[in-house]
Amino acid sequence: MLDHQATLTLHPATAQLLAQIRALEEAVAGLEVDKAGCQYQIEHYYRLLRGKVGDLLTQLLAAQLQLAQQRAGQTGRRSDAEAARGWQERLGKTNQVIQDAIAHQPVDLAETAQPELRRLYRQAVTLAHPDRHANDPDRMAQATAFMMQLNDAYQRQDLPTVWRLVQDLTAGRLFLVQNDTTYSIDALRQWLQRLTERQQALQTEIGQLKAESAYQYMTDGTDLTAHFARMHRELTQQLAQLYR
Repeated sequence: MLDHQATLTLHPATAQLLAQIRALEEAVAGLEVDKAGCQYQIEHYYRLLRGKVGDLLTQLLAAQLQLAQQRAGQTGRRSDAEAARGWQERLGKTNQVIQDAIAHQPVDLAETAQPELRRLYRQAVTLAHPDRHANDPDRMAQATAFMMQLNDAYQRQDLPTVWRLVQDLTAGRLFLVQNDTTYSIDALRQWLQRLTERQQALQTEIGQLKAESAYQYMTDGTDLTAHFARMHRELTQQLAQLYR
């Protein structure tokens, strides 16, 4: 990043753009952390769901699918075929969500280490986000691959891996981070526009994540033990009714 002396020699328009970019990068990095936190809560809910009622839920959806397919075969109606496809998609999506949650099973990270994990993640997002490297396809591809590794480690709360990735990044062992002073005015303006668009997209994505029932169950004080017990009873009753 730019040091104080270099800042003094920059053209005023360049310095102003860089100041706006730095502020927006910080805001975007904070939103990335917020988004990852929402995703963590949702994935944690589905890990709990898998352990409590996952098998029952899968059985119920599979039974609904089987009945819908039988109905579609008997009637030949398009509406029944579409209903069967709907159950197929629902079953597939439910299985995928649960499997994704299991794949991101977090390590046992102490609460005191959470601030360091978030700090390292923000640092890496600021330096390596693909938007920063949009004018260099090779570096952008490297940044995209790096962010996939980083996001996976962050979702798993894997502090040692996040720390190693950040060390490799800052030491230039993964790819060289382009210095701010090498960008043209046009490139800086494009970068600022991409950051603005990313900020807006993240705000929308976070709003959508927070609207999901799984996130709300995890954050609104719901008694999860009672919640899953009630769900277990309801699924059992629905499954029994289907097989009557």
